[in-house]
Amino acid sequence: MRDWQLVKLARATKLPRVSRAMRFGILAAVILAAAGAWVLYGSSAFAVTEVLVKGATFVETAQIREATEVAKGTALAAVDTDEVAARVRGVAPVADATVSRDWPHTLVVEITERTPYLAVPGDSGVGLVDSSGVAYRTVEEIPPGIWPVELKTPGPQDPATLGVLSVLSSLSDDLRAELETISAPAPTRIELRLHGGRTIFWGDATDCAEKSAVATVLLARSADHLDVSAPGVPTVRD
Repeated sequence: MRDWQLVKLARATKLPRVSRAMRFGILAAVILAAAGAWVLYGSSAFAVTEVLVKGATFVETAQIREATEVAKGTALAAVDTDEVAARVRGVAPVADATVSRDWPHTLVVEITERTPYLAVPGDSGVGLVDSSGVAYRTVEEIPPGIWPVELKTPGPQDPATLGVLSVLSSLSDDLRAELETISAPAPTRIELRLHGGRTIFWGDATDCAEKSAVATVLLARSADHLDVSAPGVPTVRD
């Protein structure tokens, strides 16, 4: 190809020049984006001035605010709401938490508190345990409607605690109506104490549905002590 043909081809394929107006528009857009980012992240125009806690009845709101680890003056846009929610869930009495922004200055933390399911009396008070086995609060007296339970180390990983929860979930209405307290000194030694001094030795938390059915039938007996640890061959004695 001759030189003059190469020059002609180069001219034909040359990209159009960017106009001065277009260059100005691009520059303005970049400046505006940078200014917007500075307003959101670098100025006090959208900084956190309040951490609003909702849903707290027994938990101190100051404890929740401290758990967020969000200081006043932090850019609201820079707050990782998922991370903050995870930290708040680490507070023992909190079952769940959500975190959101209320522009321009407020971080909103909404919590769901744990509900007591078991009461574990101890030397320093009554420990409350929720339905997942988490011990989360100590009070002076057993709340109405909560079963007292004797446990050495209540917790979601404690076999005796998990055993008691399994037993309770399997009880018939008749057994629930008679139940007064539960003792679980070991996972294999769960015992139900009924009104009037009667007892039911449950053993471990296996075959709970069958044990519940057998124990319900045996309630009609006059015996004071029932043993359903082997539900196929239950025993009764005065």
